[in-house]
Parts: sequence; C-alpha cells; structure tokens
Amino acid sequence: MEKFISELRAENAALNQKAAQLRAENKGDEAVFSTVRANVYDICATVCGVQIKRGNIAGFEGMLARFEGEWGAALEAAKKQNDPKKICVEETKLEALADVRARFEAARGE
Repeated sequence: MEKFISELRAENAALNQKAAQLRAENKGDEAVFSTVRANVYDICATVCGVQIKRGNIAGFEGMLARFEGEWGAALEAAKKQNDPKKICVEETKLEALADVRARFEAARGE
C-alpha cells in the first residue's frame, strides 16, 4: 500500500505543477480542473495513509464509497440547477476517484 500512496502523491504533485503551468499560460479554467484532480489524489492519499496506520483497509474502501456518494449527489444537484461549471467539477472529481479506485484495486492484487 505504500507504493499506492506514493503513486497518489506523485500524481498530486504532477497535477499541481501542471495547474501552475496552465495558470502561467492564462488557461485558468484548465488549471482549475487540474487542481481539482490534484486535490482528489491528495485527499485519497491522506485518508489511505491514516487508515493503513490504523490497520483498517476497509475504512479506506468505505471512504472511497462515501466520496463517490457525496460527489455523485453533488453532480446530480448541479445538473438539476443547470450549473455547467459545477457539473464539470463534480465529473472531474468522480473521474479522478475512479482512477484512484482502479489503482487501489491493482495495489491490493499485488
């Protein structure tokens, strides 16, 4: 699991660097989405690290499910409000979370 956490931290750093580059190029909207993705990786790395220290991998799985539920509900609310920016943000969070989940499953299989 340490490799998994390291991968998430590396992804977070790369996305933060990309966001800074995009801001420097005056591509603010793209920078926002890169930052959103980076935040998902950071949150997941932190939560996983805490759960591993507690010896509670199931707790991390529960947090992934919780994030998915909360962000999915936020996406549905944004769609009802017809808020395109919020829709894009929530979709971006869910896409990054799906990647984290896939990496987690791969790490468990190793």
